[in-house]
Amino acid sequence: MKLFNAVKFEAIPLPTFKEVRGKDWIAYGEDNLWPQKMIELYQSSAIHNTAIKAKKDGVCGEGIIAYGDAIVNTHNETLDEVFAKATVDYLLFGGFSLNVIWNRAGDRIAEIYHLPFNNIRSGKQDENDEVTHYYFSSNWANTRKYKPVEYLKYNPTDTKGDSASQIYYCYEYSPGNDVYPLPSYMGAVNDCELDSRISIFHNANISNGALPGLFINLPNGMANPEERQMIYRDLERAFSGAENAGKLFLSFSDGADRAPQVQTIDNPNDDYYIVLEQRISSRILTAHRISSPLLLGIKDASGFSNNADEIEVAYAHFMGTVIEPIQEVLTKKFEYILRGFGMNVKLEIKPNQIIYKKEIVDDSGQETTIEQTNG
Repeated sequence: MKLFNAVKFEAIPLPTFKEVRGKDWIAYGEDNLWPQKMIELYQSSAIHNTAIKAKKDGVCGEGIIAYGDAIVNTHNETLDEVFAKATVDYLLFGGFSLNVIWNRAGDRIAEIYHLPFNNIRSGKQDENDEVTHYYFSSNWANTRKYKPVEYLKYNPTDTKGDSASQIYYCYEYSPGNDVYPLPSYMGAVNDCELDSRISIFHNANISNGALPGLFINLPNGMANPEERQMIYRDLERAFSGAENAGKLFLSFSDGADRAPQVQTIDNPNDDYYIVLEQRISSRILTAHRISSPLLLGIKDASGFSNNADEIEVAYAHFMGTVIEPIQEVLTKKFEYILRGFGMNVKLEIKPNQIIYKKEIVDDSGQETTIEQTNG
């Protein structure tokens, strides 16, 4: 007879992208809300959030040289502003989308708008395995109220009338995925989730009194299966999960021999959480291909003679292996769209200037502190 139940903690599963009967679009995840999960991780994991922002700052730099101030829509947004929004989406989801609007004659793009990637769904593939339409909704959790709107896929050969407003949908190739991308940090999504849950756990533990875990025995005889399930569900609802850590347990009984037996279970010591935090940080930074925590303002023991040396080496590696390849992808995509805008240009991004202090020791042993930039 089963007396106890175990709480299951499941990993974040890989999303499934499949057609749904009666819908014109392909589901983006099992519940069609996979992008929302990525947004939640971005908002709740401090390390992941900082890594995304650091990469965005590196990709966008100080702006697009010569053309960044060009106004590209009636909202008076500049090319720099639209590029920055698309960059965040590309880093967070693995893709970005633009609303391209052609002029009345259909011979030139009149406006370019950023569309949140999480609000776009792919139409079904035709007999040639091509997607010809995309769908936009500001809230895919409630499509009855926020009805999806169909847009033609970006097509410079069909630009008039109802086809004047199109969606340019760009995403990073993922093996086995034909219509939606997976983010580049996919291997660390469970670590991002864990980072968020640990933060919630410690916050709840302190807020609720920082009490230890408990083993509870109810010596009132064997309850029937329905009663045991009810008691278990009540306890689980009240105490399981990071949000309920450290809550008070209160019981009443009609005698000492019928009182619940509560045994404390000591929580892991501080070293456990330190090691766990280091593991989480390492895996998230590895997934983002950030070789030094110092690039995010995180101190660690690296073996370098000083932080300036490590920043200099790490930043050069970061730019060469992570940032510049992403810039190459995004600028080429924007150059393609801008040709329809009448701008046959090559986009270049001005890199950020990072100033840091460095200790120099001359032949006499005299130390001098100098300011140095990455340029």
